[in-house]
Parts: sequence; structure tokens; C-alpha cells
Amino acid sequence: MQGPVIVAVTGSFASGKSAFVEMLGALGAETVSADEIVHDLLTNDDETIARVVERFGRGVMGERGVDRRALGREVFGDEDTLRDLEDILHPLVRRETDRRRQSSGAGLFVAEIPLLFEGGRSGAFDYTVAVVAPEERRRAWAAERGVEEAALRAIERRQLGQEEKARRADVVVQNDGDLDKLRGQAEKLLARISRERSPGGRVRNEEP
Repeated sequence: MQGPVIVAVTGSFASGKSAFVEMLGALGAETVSADEIVHDLLTNDDETIARVVERFGRGVMGERGVDRRALGREVFGDEDTLRDLEDILHPLVRRETDRRRQSSGAGLFVAEIPLLFEGGRSGAFDYTVAVVAPEERRRAWAAERGVEEAALRAIERRQLGQEEKARRADVVVQNDGDLDKLRGQAEKLLARISRERSPGGRVRNEEP
């Protein structure tokens, strides 16, 4: 693989994009997760915690920083409050993602960005990957995370649908099997990137 390659992985809520990014990390990529950054901000960043508490009240506080489940109960299901939270967190997540991307010395850098296309950020990456999963599986995974159907619908209204994300992406990953199948697609993606970075160009919008 010649030179650094910058990849963005996106997908709808509970599609399995975090698991896919973790697999790419296990295969040697340097990775950064929007969810990881948010967790760090809500746990350790005093300024972010203060802004969240000012907007949503001390009831969202936990033993260490902001309790994300309590915060979720405040914002999911209400588009206005969800937008307020996004206005606080998204610029900070974007800044930290860009900082890590620019300072990375890795041959392959992978960033998980849920609102990649919605935020107009796809042009900053060499490859964009959309992870898609069957709707019934997504809803089951969301329920396991404590996100009710009404909350999931509120989240989805703020995002492009799976089909549109897939249409815009360079690579589409179908998360419709077990972890071994998903890992196989991660391996194929790395092989495809390596192949396409050589002379001959790229083929867009197909499975790895």
C-alpha cells in the first residue's frame, strides 16, 4: 500500500459500523471512533460536561461525568433536544477526528463517522465505506442498547437512510451474517484498497 490511506466508515444507528472499524484496527489500521471521542468528552472533559449539564440539568450526571443513558432519555425522541446535543458534541468530535487524522503516521487511518455524508465531510477521505444491516437486526441491536423504537426513529430522522448512504459510499459492507463474515469483508476491503492504490484506478460503490 503506497502512502497513507484515509478511510471513513459510516452507517445508520446500530448497523455494526463500530464492530467493523474494530476489525480493521485488529488488522493493522489506526482507528478513531466518534463514539469513543464522545465517551471521553462526557467522562473527562470538564468544559463539555458543564455545557451538557447547563442545557440538560444535573439529572444527567453519573458517578463519573455524564451518564450517557440518562442523557439519552433526555434527548432521544425529541428532535429539538437531540439537535442541541449534536450542536455541543459534533464540532468537538470533528475537531478531534481531524487532529488525529492529520497527525497520524499510519499507512491506513480509519475514522468512524456516523454523519459523514450529512455533514458534507466525505471529500476529506480517500475511501468512504457504508455498513448496512437488515432493519430487523438493527432494531434488535438498538433495543439491546436500551434505545426504544421511538428514540430510534428520532435518530433516523436526523440521518440519511441506509440506501442513500450506500449509494454515496465508495464501498458497501453488508452486515447480514455473523462476525466471521464481517471480518472477511474487512480483510477484503484492505486487499481491495491495496489493489486499487496501484495504477489502474478505483471501482466505486460495490462490495469489498
